[in-house]
Parts: sequence; structure tokens; C-alpha cells
Amino acid sequence: MRFEQTSDVLDHVGLFHQEAGAMFRKLRERASNPRVRMLLDYIVCHEESLARNVLSYKTECSPQLLSSWFKYAHDKDIFAPLARVDVERDPTFDDVLDLAVENDAKLLELYQEMVDRSTSADVRDLFSSLLLKEMKEKQKLIRSALGLLDI
Repeated sequence: MRFEQTSDVLDHVGLFHQEAGAMFRKLRERASNPRVRMLLDYIVCHEESLARNVLSYKTECSPQLLSSWFKYAHDKDIFAPLARVDVERDPTFDDVLDLAVENDAKLLELYQEMVDRSTSADVRDLFSSLLLKEMKEKQKLIRSALGLLDI
């Protein structure tokens, strides 16, 4: 196990959202289906918004909270789903939605683990808040995607 600070986890998550947004933009360039392009546009905005949210958490948190140390044993790589994407092929609606949902699931898993491993109530509250926000974002994403299918 290695030790990590709260700020390191937030940096990791922010980088994840930036890379996910860039990958979804690449998929957007390949997409030929208008619904898929609309979904990708939405997801790119979704990832950019989440990256800004993480940055805002970092700027609003106290330095003491950000420098809190804890044992971090999250063995699953949240970047793994992004690494498996073939950005050279024309993505289907289901491919894009499945990837977005898998990304959200990885983040939910990470946040839950951080809640479970936090020894500080403030750090636990921070990751609980991020967990709740990510759950809401996942629901919003699915609702929006289903709405696109009705168009």
C-alpha cells in the first residue's frame, strides 16, 4: 500500500475527467450518427463540468483537509475503460453510453472506497459529497441519453 493525500486523489480524478473529455471528443470526430454525436457532445460537456467541479472542491477545501494522509489501496485503475476504446472506429450509441456509464461506475467505486478508508470526518464528508454528486450525474446522463433515443 502507498500513502496518498486527499489532494492527490482529487488531482487524479480531475485528470481522469480531462482525459475522458478528450477521448469523447475524438470519438465525436468519428461518429457518423447524429444521435451519437449529440450524446458525445453532452458527455464532453459532462466531463468538462465534472473536471471544473473537482477543481472547485480543491480551491474551496482547507489546506488541512487537502493534506490529509490515508492509506490508499484503490487497486482498480479508473483510466482502464478509456484505454480500451478504439477511437478510430465509428462508435455506436450503445458503445458510447456503456463507456460513459462504466466511467461513472469506476468513479463511484473510487469515491466509495475513499469514504470507507477515510479516518477524518471532514475527508469522509468530502468524498461522500463527491459520491452523491457523481450518483446524480450518472442518473442525469442516463436520462439524457434515453431522451436522445426518443428524438
